[in-house]
Amino acid sequence: MGVIFQATVAAATAVVMMIAAAEVAGQQQTQNRAQVQQRSQQKAGQREIIPGSELMTPAEREAYRQRYAAAKTDEARAKVRADHVKAMEERARLRGLQLAPPVAPKGGGK
Repeated sequence: MGVIFQATVAAATAVVMMIAAAEVAGQQQTQNRAQVQQRSQQKAGQREIIPGSELMTPAEREAYRQRYAAAKTDEARAKVRADHVKAMEERARLRGLQLAPPVAPKGGGK
């Protein structure tokens, strides 16, 4: 009877430990998801809104992003952006539209 009791206690202990480990892992996974979501929201809040993007093709938006990212200084990024805004205003004018006023990127846009 003693061996069966010891085996039962050992099995019960193992089950309790597995449940506790699963609970800790679940809590860690929840924390990880929350951290990833928070970082994604922060990154999205820092992403620049491309002026006139509704008038651009996906390829044009990507080309603008690449030109903007390649600019090494705030001044160079400001020039890329100003040139782009001017081009989009002209495109909108030719289509009989008007762009919303440009919004400056937060933190230099990077």
